[in-house]
Amino acid sequence: MKKQILAILASLVAIIAAAQASAQEARARAEMLDLIQREKFDVVLPGVMRDNGIDMWIHVIRDGNPDALALDLGGTAGYFIFTDRGGDRIERAVLAGRGQGMYTSGAYDIFAWNDWNAWYPNHNATELRQFIEERDPQRIAVNTSAWLAAADGLSHSGYQQLVEAIGETYASRLVSSENLITDFRVRRVQSEIVAFAQAGDMTRRILERALSREVITPGITTGEDVAWWVQERLLEAGLGSSFGLTRPIVIHSAVAEPQEYRSSTYAFQRGDLLQFDTGVKYLNFGTDMKRNAYLLREGETALPEDIRHAWDEGRRARDIMRRNIRTGRTARETLAAVVAALEAEGFVYTPFVNFGEIDRQIVENFNQPSVTGISIDCHVVGNTGNSQVAVGPSFAPFRELRADLMIQSNNIFSFEFITHTALPSFGNRRLRINFEDNVIVTNQGVELLYPRNERILLIR
Repeated sequence: MKKQILAILASLVAIIAAAQASAQEARARAEMLDLIQREKFDVVLPGVMRDNGIDMWIHVIRDGNPDALALDLGGTAGYFIFTDRGGDRIERAVLAGRGQGMYTSGAYDIFAWNDWNAWYPNHNATELRQFIEERDPQRIAVNTSAWLAAADGLSHSGYQQLVEAIGETYASRLVSSENLITDFRVRRVQSEIVAFAQAGDMTRRILERALSREVITPGITTGEDVAWWVQERLLEAGLGSSFGLTRPIVIHSAVAEPQEYRSSTYAFQRGDLLQFDTGVKYLNFGTDMKRNAYLLREGETALPEDIRHAWDEGRRARDIMRRNIRTGRTARETLAAVVAALEAEGFVYTPFVNFGEIDRQIVENFNQPSVTGISIDCHVVGNTGNSQVAVGPSFAPFRELRADLMIQSNNIFSFEFITHTALPSFGNRRLRINFEDNVIVTNQGVELLYPRNERILLIR
């Protein structure tokens, strides 16, 4: 009985300690979000508004309709209004606002009508119009956009209510906030960079553990087994997933045919080359990266020579690309410069023709086993981890909507590309390897945020 009581007490102590540690982590994360918000408002917002010729930015969030910028602005509902009244500081106001910590963080100057029912009916129209009339902005940015989801949170009815509330004179001055929001997101402050680097390193470590004997037993473990192991680790760490449930896939096998290893029930075998693409959600950030692993066959102590050569070709391409990515050019100009540099070094450009689909005809028809083909998809990443909705420039041939955006200093992006290299031991069948890490572009060039992918992991 005494041993049982001691065991119960020990369990209680462990539970209390875990709860205390969780509370400390929760507070630390909230404090980091507050710091990032204040820094963005103080350091980034004045330049963003003036560079885009915006006198007032009104971002409307409706209670019950989650918005992409809720964590950036620190609230779940209200009229978030930023006015350039001269000087170094942009005036910040929240009208009909709702959001935990919004009133104590020090990020906002003005709070009014703390009325959660402000939308039904629109009975604060007079106050909103008076607020705007006192400041008389000439250009007013609002969150509507034909192409940028993060800047399109204002619904049709919400827009109608806003127009009715502010009157015809000011309604005629409304413009999209899409360019403003793009610049606000991509111009990173140091606290954001630190936080995103933490997210990146957590992703890397989880991926590399997942592709090891800790998790994978040849002949037994499936991709789904690994996927759920990752989900458990995310749950333990209080993290989310950028893409939901993702599993490692076989990109080449010495022992199985594609129709076998593409099955979700396939157990990984010795001689399989794996690729794992995943990302984590941490604070207001999302990552997107890949790692590779090879299951050594009996008697092997290293990668097969032609797979090692294919990997080295990818690393060579990455170094060439890195030297040709810099600030001050558009994504379109950057893609052209990168392609020219790669072709000068003997690579064959195999462009994407749409999302996820390369020009296979080029890959299949360049009959030079010694030459490596390359496809490029260096896309925006950061606050969502999703390349289709995140904000910023992307240099990939099928991402036209982001091709003419300028690469600015402190821009975070996914350094992603695919190489196609012939394997002599398999009749020169081409091995497709996808490289992907998240990096930052500064005025010094491409800089790393965490240890990048330098090797194919070996599973013995």
